[in-house]
Amino acid sequence: MGNMTLSKTKQKLALFLLLFLIFTSMHMQFPVLTPFAVSLGATSFMIGLMLGATSFVNLGGNLIAGIFIDRAGPRRFIIIPLLLLAVSLALHFFVADVTHLFILRMINGFLLAFLTPACMTLLSSFADNRREQSKNMAVNTLMVTVAMAVAPFIGGKIGEWFGASWTFVAISFVMIAAYFLAGRTIQSNLIIRSYRKEPSYQSLIQLRLFPVYITAFGIMYAQGTLMFELPFLSVETDFSKGDVGILVSMVGAGTLISLALFFIHWISPYVRIFLGLAMMCISFGWILFYTSHIPVAGPLLLFGAGTGIVFPAMMTMLTERIPEEARGRGFALLSAIFSLGTITSPFVAGMVRDFISPYFIAWIVLMIVVMVMGLLEQNGEEGTAPAPVAESLFR
Repeated sequence: MGNMTLSKTKQKLALFLLLFLIFTSMHMQFPVLTPFAVSLGATSFMIGLMLGATSFVNLGGNLIAGIFIDRAGPRRFIIIPLLLLAVSLALHFFVADVTHLFILRMINGFLLAFLTPACMTLLSSFADNRREQSKNMAVNTLMVTVAMAVAPFIGGKIGEWFGASWTFVAISFVMIAAYFLAGRTIQSNLIIRSYRKEPSYQSLIQLRLFPVYITAFGIMYAQGTLMFELPFLSVETDFSKGDVGILVSMVGAGTLISLALFFIHWISPYVRIFLGLAMMCISFGWILFYTSHIPVAGPLLLFGAGTGIVFPAMMTMLTERIPEEARGRGFALLSAIFSLGTITSPFVAGMVRDFISPYFIAWIVLMIVVMVMGLLEQNGEEGTAPAPVAESLFR
């Protein structure tokens, strides 16, 4: 089937499936990456440095990607990175020392820097109004969540049965499938337009977008802490890789629960963000004070539920507050802030985990974000007087 024969609806459905495959490949790695690095001789500090450096490369790549996506459209920046990622992941099979793994992780981070904002920019083009935009972002979160729920379990089981090297081979095949799907379904003429004045990153640094940015950093710091700490359970305790995969899947299961609450999308994105952040704070407090710093299903489900509330609201707020011609840069900047949170969390966790729980640091970060969001809400979303309760909740 040729590209030009597909309607926008079919392309959108194909994009949702593509996003599922991409995030499946990403989350299959979580249960096996840390044990794999440890088996090569990496220390906890080295692992934190590797994850942080990967995210740093991702951050820089995001800022570069946004410019090219706005100029040339997203198609080539989806298809080419998918092919290169498939090759890079397959090369993990031949890794013999930590240096090789370090290099491959940085290559992966740079390629993902183009792939993620390109997909989100393309997805944002399929909506004609706020309600459609919110629906599309919610379905996107659903695809990511299903991947989070099943992929870690699959990755952990493959790692148990065949070893980490073969897990990366399996992930490579997932990316190959995504490459062929993208090549057959994504058109090249949806985003490219001419504008009298090219947008800039400076135009995206404004107070009305601050709630989106601070939320993005906070949730990725918290999620990065979880994804750094959970795999260590299979190294330091009697947890198996499959057990760790199940725990990571609990986050996805919690997100599915919150996405089932369809009525929540009628509430203001700002209120949803605040509610989701509060749930994440409670989940980390639960881990710290009631489970002896060893995560169990309950707090992970609650964290996932908060994620399912925050992500669609955050994406909707971003698309509402930036012009269409700057969405490539907008999603690239948001991805860069995601990366900043992901850079900081494993680096800090690797440095302090022998002295203080990384979960405590993440809890403090989330509490600060909630406090700042509360101050912003007290002064009104746009820096004006607070709106009436009903108007501020449903708008």
